Amino acid sequence: MGSNLTDAATAVQVLKQVVENPEQFTSHAQEITSLARRAVTTLETPFEAFQRLAYSALPLVTTRIAQQHQILKTLTENAEQNGRSTSTAELAKKTSIAQPVLESLLEYMATQHIVEMVTLQEYKPSRRSYMLLDPLFTVGVAHFHDHCLPAHTALNSFLKDKGGARTSFEKGHHTDTDFYEWLDSRPEDAGVFHRFMEMQFSSLPTWLDVLDFGAECGRDTTADTPIFVDVGGGNGQQCVSLQQRYPDIKGRIVLQDRPRILANAITGERVEKMDYDFFTEQPVKDARAYYFRQIFHNNDDESCIQILKSHIPAMGPSSVLLIDDKVLADDAGERAEYTSGLGVSMLCMFNALERRESQWRNLLGSVGLRIKDIKRFTKFGDSVIVAAKD
Repeated sequence: MGSNLTDAATAVQVLKQVVENPEQFTSHAQEITSLARRAVTTLETPFEAFQRLAYSALPLVTTRIAQQHQILKTLTENAEQNGRSTSTAELAKKTSIAQPVLESLLEYMATQHIVEMVTLQEYKPSRRSYMLLDPLFTVGVAHFHDHCLPAHTALNSFLKDKGGARTSFEKGHHTDTDFYEWLDSRPEDAGVFHRFMEMQFSSLPTWLDVLDFGAECGRDTTADTPIFVDVGGGNGQQCVSLQQRYPDIKGRIVLQDRPRILANAITGERVEKMDYDFFTEQPVKDARAYYFRQIFHNNDDESCIQILKSHIPAMGPSSVLLIDDKVLADDAGERAEYTSGLGVSMLCMFNALERRESQWRNLLGSVGLRIKDIKRFTKFGDSVIVAAKD
């Protein structure tokens, strides 16, 4: 009994050290986080487990409110300028949210460490408050709250309704258009989504860090050689990155997407912009590389096969497909919450999925393509697949 109490006291002390000085534990952060979460689910009572599940949407909902109504901004500004906490009375004046409502929201946010409670009527920013004011997390929270959450909550009814909407997104948003068509008529939402997509990958490794494009696709080219076709490439960031990495490479660089998207592309004069629907025949023939960034995880297998069959006839002897997407492991090792959650989100938003390596091999092999290489560049399975004709 005494030994158990000593062990428990030691565990509590170690956890306090982690909370107070997290920078000392970064080398084991992933293992500690995983074990801490397992400890919570092991130690909590059934009632506590149910309550955590029942209110699981509230951290996202209250964070959206705290960002949009300047609650976090006010807390951090007062802390930085005057070193003081902020009263709920002051926040009520700044936000036009009734004080009792604010106190209810803030009390909950304090349990999630979004803010810190001083008293029931006084709050100050937490470490997480500052993180959530970063532009990446501001647009990220807006995207997941405004776009994804209605799709997530509609998933059960979508799976029950066999003859209705094509996706949970359509059902949750009461629309008959897919996500990208829906964004076309909502410029503000489109801006949020595209900024989030740009920001979340800006500080991460990319396919260019693991693939020697010059050696793979850039040999013996001329100014007329189509070397890089960015299919459904959005604002053209990958075309820009390729030029920055290989400024002297010879050949045509082509950005393909819908006209409205191309109109806002950031590419320079060298990049050709081409209106193109990737479900139709690829008009650029014999390109060294046809590049697809996060295209296939938005589509089910049937649609992916249609995309692939639209490109295979255009491929020459030196052509490859570069598929920049997640390649998840086939083994039953520990699953990352992020990639597992993303897989469910793809189901909700597009009725699609994140694929495992065996699924990629089966998909590409079904249309006569051979995987030459898979190069991973993040711990979450972000990879570039190099595929060629058999």
